[in-house]
Amino acid sequence: MHFGKNIIRFERLDSTNKKARELQKDKDLPEGSIVICHEQYAGRGYGTNEWESAAGMNITATWILKPFFLKADEQFAITKAVSLAVSETVKYFYKGELPVTIKWPNDIYVKNQKIAGILVENNIMGNDIRDCFAGIGLNINQEVFYSDAPNPVSLKVLTGSNFDTNTCINLLSENLQKYYYQLRESGPDALNDKYKNSLYRLGELSEFVSMGTNLQGTIVGTDSYGRLEVKLKTGEKKVFDFKEISFVI
Repeated sequence: MHFGKNIIRFERLDSTNKKARELQKDKDLPEGSIVICHEQYAGRGYGTNEWESAAGMNITATWILKPFFLKADEQFAITKAVSLAVSETVKYFYKGELPVTIKWPNDIYVKNQKIAGILVENNIMGNDIRDCFAGIGLNINQEVFYSDAPNPVSLKVLTGSNFDTNTCINLLSENLQKYYYQLRESGPDALNDKYKNSLYRLGELSEFVSMGTNLQGTIVGTDSYGRLEVKLKTGEKKVFDFKEISFVI
């Protein structure tokens, strides 16, 4: 198996995750296949979030995975693998002094600016994961952003240089394969420490909003279900599920 060996390209799609699902249902593509498009006009992030990407400027792609070795309640391990792969790819091309971190659960930040978003969707049968669709939007050469996203950035903005998107995709595939293999060979906890140590604002006193209430606390990690663990300023330790807590930037 080699990630990125089978690449299916489209000129224009609403969503690479949606197209990957359709293709996988019809053809049962080999693991590691990539669905990629030149222009994605309705890219999605987690929940109701949207992803802006100028045509031909960035990576908008979905990797098809078949993590039969994980159970449904272990699926956040895939998000960890994908997030670490994207983070490592950004570090390779950026080579700057600003920190590259994972803003829980799966946005990639350079300092306080978002350079990549990830959407992992799984087909679950019983307690097994049948197929996984790892959608990645990585800002490469776009310099001007028009959406209302508060803090986008790209490799071009950070470095002043243009990058070949195919070269970026190849390295991203290599990194994804590396971390995915670690999960397969060593189990769902294999990436826990590396993911934890890569978290945005880990160990820093930060302000949050949860259910309309302002909180102060320190991120200490994530639990086995991917929920964020925060030690509040009061000393209480709480866990928060997706969309239950957000940073006050």
